[in-house]
Amino acid sequence: MASVSYQIANLLEKMTSTDKDFRFMATNDLMSELQKDSIKLDDDSERKVVRMLLRLLEDKNGEVQNLAVKCLGPLVNKVKEYQVETIVDSLCANMISDKEQLRDISSIGLKTVISELPLVSSSLAANVCKRITGRLSSAIEKQEDVSVQLEALDILADLLSRFGGLLVSFHTVILNALLPQLRSPRQAVRKRTIVALSHLVLSCNPALYDKLIDYLIEGLSSNVNTSTTRTIIQCIAAICRQAGHRFGEHIERIVPLIVTYTYEDDDELREHCLQAFEAFVHRCPKEITPHIGTITSLCMKYITYDPNYNYDDDGEDGDDGNMETEEEAEDDENDEYSDDDDMSWKVRRSAAKCLEAVISTRHELLPEFYKNVSPALIARFKEREENVKSDIFHAYVAMLRQTKSTAAVTFDPESMEHEELPVCMLQSQVPAVVRALQSQIKDKSIKTRQDCFNLLQELIAVLPGAMSNHMPVLISGIQYSLGDKNSSSNMKIDTLIFVHCLLSSHPPEVFHPHMGVLIAPVIAAVNDPFYKITAEALLVLQQLVKDEAVPILGSFLRKNQRALKLSTLSLLDTLVQNYSHYLYTDLLRSVISEVPPLLSEADLHIAQLTLVLLTSIARVYSGALVDVSDTILPEILVLVKSPLLQGAALDAMLEFFQALVGCRLPGLGYHDVLKLLVRPVAIGSPAANLHKQAFHSLAKCVAAITVIFEHEALPVVEQFMKDVGSANNDAQHVFALLVIGEIGRHIDLSSVGTLKQVILNSFSNVSEEVKSAASYTLGSVSIVLQRLDRLVEPLRVTCTMKVKANSVKQEYEKQDELKRSAMRAVVTLLTIPDADKNPHLSEFVSQIKSATDLQPIFESIQKDTSGLMDCFLMDQS
Repeated sequence: MASVSYQIANLLEKMTSTDKDFRFMATNDLMSELQKDSIKLDDDSERKVVRMLLRLLEDKNGEVQNLAVKCLGPLVNKVKEYQVETIVDSLCANMISDKEQLRDISSIGLKTVISELPLVSSSLAANVCKRITGRLSSAIEKQEDVSVQLEALDILADLLSRFGGLLVSFHTVILNALLPQLRSPRQAVRKRTIVALSHLVLSCNPALYDKLIDYLIEGLSSNVNTSTTRTIIQCIAAICRQAGHRFGEHIERIVPLIVTYTYEDDDELREHCLQAFEAFVHRCPKEITPHIGTITSLCMKYITYDPNYNYDDDGEDGDDGNMETEEEAEDDENDEYSDDDDMSWKVRRSAAKCLEAVISTRHELLPEFYKNVSPALIARFKEREENVKSDIFHAYVAMLRQTKSTAAVTFDPESMEHEELPVCMLQSQVPAVVRALQSQIKDKSIKTRQDCFNLLQELIAVLPGAMSNHMPVLISGIQYSLGDKNSSSNMKIDTLIFVHCLLSSHPPEVFHPHMGVLIAPVIAAVNDPFYKITAEALLVLQQLVKDEAVPILGSFLRKNQRALKLSTLSLLDTLVQNYSHYLYTDLLRSVISEVPPLLSEADLHIAQLTLVLLTSIARVYSGALVDVSDTILPEILVLVKSPLLQGAALDAMLEFFQALVGCRLPGLGYHDVLKLLVRPVAIGSPAANLHKQAFHSLAKCVAAITVIFEHEALPVVEQFMKDVGSANNDAQHVFALLVIGEIGRHIDLSSVGTLKQVILNSFSNVSEEVKSAASYTLGSVSIVLQRLDRLVEPLRVTCTMKVKANSVKQEYEKQDELKRSAMRAVVTLLTIPDADKNPHLSEFVSQIKSATDLQPIFESIQKDTSGLMDCFLMDQS
């Protein structure tokens, strides 16, 4: 506590500096301290911090002021209640200051404090709310300074929203202060009053709620002036949104009044009326039911309300509109109607939104909507205002979603037995929808085109295959939106998503006539530098896997773009595995011909994916690999000798060789591939240039193909045991041991009688690499713990054997070397998982450690072996 007090005192001292930077940094440091959960302030520190922060609210530097007000948030939860009350009193006093900047910063401070008051501590929140509310109500009623009034309304709305239930005793005062503001000459005051009232109704009692509603209804009935009427209707809509469950009982009194105002010649008033209807439909679905017909009719009327613009219907459905030149397009843009005072678009927009609300909540009226509403919406796809057009599309999408969720039977386009079903009615309107979208799908507005594709996706979701007869129109729009001149990244992504949806839901033959023009922009999208566009384009190509697509993908492997190669290899592998019925041998050979340059250590990730692809081809279309000996295998046999090959790339190599020998192709059987793998280190072959990792990789490959032909395992092991004895050099000796070890990791070799002795004999070799290989092999073939018992006893005999008396020096040296070899084997056995649980081995190790002549040798070998073993343990996955 003392250290915290000292630190706080230090910061407070710096906050009094004449240097604004010192004050800023000290306040910033205080902010950091207050945000720590562990900080505890004593009474004196609390008082000083509060006083200093309130003082800094009047600092000459704006940045210091802003930091000080931010500190109030965490401070509220760190000081005692009376300190919070001090803060609130000071901020409220500042709210009516003559200094505008102080008023503003204090207003922000009050909002900060209110937002940080804990909801669980009703005592603190209640006391603070009571201290603030009276002053706020007074400031609102006085109307002396509009800026103070606006801030007070804001803060009161925050209070009511968070702690309305704690202010019940003030609700009447608050209501009496707010109601007159609905008639304020200032629009900003009226709007904030509406927000505050909408929060008040969430917690006020029924009597007060009814008083408010009666006041609003009386105002609607009297119609003192249009401005007040607009405000009252806005307030009614806001109250309905917040308290729909309480508002329902007043629907019958309010709706007829608002309906009459929709006929007034005031666009803003009409907009508010329609917005109120939308709120009623969403929040009072039961009570509004008798008025749904009236509301729908008004929406249908006003969705076409555009008195200042003449829509030219001539040639609307034709193609001529899509063939204009750039000069004509510019002329049209210059001639386009524009009037900043025209508010009719707001009426149409609110009508469209209200219509969407009706459609979304009245699924039982769907057949009626398809008869009357759907044709009207389709006709309004030509709307000139972009935002209004978007809302019209959304209303139609709502109808499509309702159709999908209420479809009771599987749709059969050839059947007319269910003519009155919404899905059938939709089917009959598909041509009209496509005609209406024909020009919109190539509109210069990106938002409009995005809405078009979204609508078409929803339509396809309801009626798969519905676009089969309209492909030319769609393909033209797709080309337009995939072009760089007319598009953005998001537009391209949305277009590709739509194309994927289109391909997934329609029979392949409908795309055949358009394949030539469709593939070109999709391929261009694959080459796009933005990875999201590339990803979506590759998904489209996955659907386009036909005769044209696979060779194109193969050609991508020649491109000098790494990301494209990686994506292409992954896609080709997916196609081979999941869409094999679309492929055939000759088609895949065109891809395989592009593969050899990719099998290089220069990029092991690409090499890995290439091997994965070849493995999939071997398993699905083995005939495509008939010529692999001349084209691919030479590159693979170079790669397998790379010192870099390990991990996932090596695993992919092993799987490829297993799949290859499993194909049983002419000249590529088990023995043929075995010879290819052994040749680099075969007897008589120069192996000096091979890296140590190459022996390891080749041995793993030999083992990989041997374990799937288990009957070949023992003969092969016996042959390599002979190679151990007849090796011309250390490299061949090491390789033979590693092969035996790798096979022993997968197959039980306990039946090979002389194997144990062959391995143990290798520990006597002068070469450290041979000894390490022997250690690795011994550990591998002993991977099952039960086999350890048979190995421990011979090692014990070797370690405890005594040299006969009067023996020559060489006998002693030979015995020491045998002991070292035996203990090297023991160290290897200890690396086997759970080897220490084997009682025989544990007892032997204890015996070694307790023997004065054996312990130093054992510890020395443990240190030496840890480094050498790394050469052969690079990859045991």
